[in-house]
Amino acid sequence: MSLRFAFMLVATPAACLLGVLRPFWGLLALVFLYYFRPDVWSAPDWFRPQMWITVSVAIGWLIHVRTFRVHVLLGLALLVLLGHLGSALNAVVRMDTALDMVTVLSKLIIVQFLAMQLVDTPRRLNMFLWTNVLGMVWNLKTILYLGLFGTGVTEDLRVDVGVGQGGGANYLAMILVMFLPFLMIRFQSGSARERFGALVLIPLIMLCIVLTGSRAGFLATGATVLVMLLISNRKVLGLVTAGALALIMIVAMPETQWERLQKGVGAEEQRDFAAQSRVLLWKGAVDMWQEYQWLGVGPDNFAYLSPRYAGFYAGRNVEAYIPGVDRPGFVAHSTWLQTLAEGGIVSAVPFLFMFLVAFFVLWRARASPGPLDADGQLIRTSATAMIGLWVAFIVGSSFGSHIKLDFLWWYMGCVAVVDSMARRRRESERQRWASARDASLRRQVAGV
Repeated sequence: MSLRFAFMLVATPAACLLGVLRPFWGLLALVFLYYFRPDVWSAPDWFRPQMWITVSVAIGWLIHVRTFRVHVLLGLALLVLLGHLGSALNAVVRMDTALDMVTVLSKLIIVQFLAMQLVDTPRRLNMFLWTNVLGMVWNLKTILYLGLFGTGVTEDLRVDVGVGQGGGANYLAMILVMFLPFLMIRFQSGSARERFGALVLIPLIMLCIVLTGSRAGFLATGATVLVMLLISNRKVLGLVTAGALALIMIVAMPETQWERLQKGVGAEEQRDFAAQSRVLLWKGAVDMWQEYQWLGVGPDNFAYLSPRYAGFYAGRNVEAYIPGVDRPGFVAHSTWLQTLAEGGIVSAVPFLFMFLVAFFVLWRARASPGPLDADGQLIRTSATAMIGLWVAFIVGSSFGSHIKLDFLWWYMGCVAVVDSMARRRRESERQRWASARDASLRRQVAGV
């Protein structure tokens, strides 16, 4: 038995008890433990801490909480689930695999719902976002050790550390980039403790992004920092922060990573297989969708069919597709194209609309009227940080298949929370102005 597994045997019951007694804190424990990936630490098949903690938090919510919040984002998530169910029932290759994916998606939407119910104040929202960052600190030291000392890296000198629901340098880099907007905002507007934490963590996270060697991560970092600079209310400080991040990346990136980056964006004959294969997989996804437009081929069925459409099987060595030879291929390496190919129009449309709605309500929350008290400041800064967070996710997910990641769905729950809090403040402000107007009219009438 590993020491980590022994720790989880103690931590999981404690988190379950916390979920029943204090459901919000149980939700934080669930989020925190997600980044430890506890189910791969020499654990038996029956060990499912995330599932047990989720059930415990749901029980705690039923016992202690009397509110029931709904939002258009939850409705769109349910439409995605229904679309995937229809696609699963018409799966082209493996219906059992497709239905398993629908089961996973339903669990994730439950977590989204619980986040909407329990993260109900600006302070709790800030704590929830910090919990995501702090949950990753354990992995930062592993990334730094492996990357700086050159042990445990992949053949192309990239650090690959198992986190959450998977591994892979692109996945790892995307998680790290998603934290940057929040840390940048807390460095500008947070308390003294938050500013210090952000000051320490931002350079470490940037160095870890470089050590992953992820080209998608580099693109996501550039796009995210640029967006944060454009929407920042403190342009000078934002420009200084962006410049410091760029300097860290330029200084820390080894020559081998610069060469690899050039191979990914060069002409077709100059690209390495990792870059060229993605183009072929994306083209295969489009061809697959054109053949199965409405319902797609079924959730998690893309890999079974991709050799026929992309022309090669999964594996380190390039092996061309042979008609009649049934071997699995790669996933699409694009959340958007894989959702389109596997779920068809009925799933892809509501899934894409989730992001459009998220950006709309977050932008509206940034412009909410009302006094800039502590709660108002937290709502606005959290909305700004989450805009950058979603930019990072969108760019990163254009190079990876991420629809089944927990944090996608609980962050969508947080967007609904931000929107609800901003709408309540707008309504309160309208009522205040209406009361002031009525009082003024009464004084005018009394004066006459």
